[in-house]
Amino acid sequence: MPTALLAASDLSSRSAPALARAVRLAARTGARLAVLHVVEDDQPEARMQEAQRSAESFLREQLGALGAPADCEVITRAGDAFRVIGEEAEARAAELIVLGAYRRRLLRDVFIGTTVERVTRTAGRPVLMANGPGGEGWRRVCIATDMSQASAEAARAAHALGLLDGVEVTFVHAYAPITREMMTHAGIAEDRMRGESKRAFDDTRREVARFIQKLDLGDLSYSARIVDGLGASAITGVVEQTQPDLLVIGTRGLSGVRRLFLGSVAQELMASLDIDILAVPPGG
Repeated sequence: MPTALLAASDLSSRSAPALARAVRLAARTGARLAVLHVVEDDQPEARMQEAQRSAESFLREQLGALGAPADCEVITRAGDAFRVIGEEAEARAAELIVLGAYRRRLLRDVFIGTTVERVTRTAGRPVLMANGPGGEGWRRVCIATDMSQASAEAARAAHALGLLDGVEVTFVHAYAPITREMMTHAGIAEDRMRGESKRAFDDTRREVARFIQKLDLGDLSYSARIVDGLGASAITGVVEQTQPDLLVIGTRGLSGVRRLFLGSVAQELMASLDIDILAVPPGG
């Protein structure tokens, strides 16, 4: 279970589900909760101070209405939002950062450079992007896995944070089997095609089972689903069919200029889905 949570609010309606979710998690886990608002620092000092006082008053009123713990800390700071969020999470040893959904526009690729995207790739700890109504408990959780170290760490982090307790958990793995068109082109007989397809599916099913067993998630009850397809589109299809409340995904751990990207799958899912998403970086 987490011992410290940090929720960030820009005071907009998009942040309301994040605060509600953070309050609910703090109440359930007993974790310390701090709520942060960052004021832009490209304005006169007096105006920044007034904005901070106003934000603190607004947040305390909002948290009171949500039934937040009495020891909930409200922080206001000036600066670049994503940097300040990372600094405050580090200072408070927060195991989880809770943010509201980013502002959705016509072009999905504007997700690049948003506060949510920047925090997710730079803060070095799990980020929960709250899209759904935060006052309601999760019932169904999907964990996307490609059997990589990143997806293993994502599953373990969700378990350690207590996010999988008392919910229906489904591991989802997408794979692209040898297509009928490819085998037909290669001159493979029909009965052999069926055998090869079944063999490939059975091999993948066993690999997924071994992968999940090695996660060492205790007595967690779960199911596993293998779907045809690759990347974000396959995961999106499962989400649309099963309607989970939370999706757990791993992100890539890169350095240098390559840190400009979260990884295409995580990035696309966070930019397009309207459910809560837990994004976990390597080591998170």
